[in-house]
Amino acid sequence: MTYSIIAYDPEKDAMGIGVVSGSIAVGSRVPWLRYSVGGVATQAYTNPSLGPIILGFLEKGYSAKKALDEAISRDPGSRMRQVAVMKWGGIEKAFYNGADIPYEYSGYVDDYCVSIANLVVSREIPKILCRTFNQLRHAGLGEALLEALREAHLAGGDKRGDLSGALVIVGKTGYGIYYDKIIDIRVDYSRNPIESLINIYRLMRVRL
Repeated sequence: MTYSIIAYDPEKDAMGIGVVSGSIAVGSRVPWLRYSVGGVATQAYTNPSLGPIILGFLEKGYSAKKALDEAISRDPGSRMRQVAVMKWGGIEKAFYNGADIPYEYSGYVDDYCVSIANLVVSREIPKILCRTFNQLRHAGLGEALLEALREAHLAGGDKRGDLSGALVIVGKTGYGIYYDKIIDIRVDYSRNPIESLINIYRLMRVRL
């Protein structure tokens, strides 16, 4: 019921997640990031606890796949989950599609990104997300993530229509371990959440 992309910018040492959904307030439960650790997108019939659980495993040194496998093995509703994981640095990536998540669904891995989607119009959506991101990633992490979301939306997006979205980027800040967010914007309800995200992002960039 959602499409997401996790991506890493090696030049800025930053990681971001972009997500759009046909449900409301998707940013409250899907994207999870921790500086120097990694990122998690947890969706479908979302179990939001998988985000911090997987980040905890990554922090202990688990690979992306092992962290994902360990978390899924402990979730009694795992057949209804769809999850993507990236370890900090962007090299290690993994995704999981539960057997009972809504069609169409798929996942895709590319350089410095991983993407997943379910209840979308086409199984090509994750590929569109990653390939668009990599074509544009030198323009900036936020810009490339937003453009990837826009291209996925133009390809059809969520079967129910896109209603909410979020963009979160973490990196090194002046606040140490206590606050790592560089960008954290959400659109909880909109008939065009991607354009709303882009507008908010541009306003924030002017003021940074």
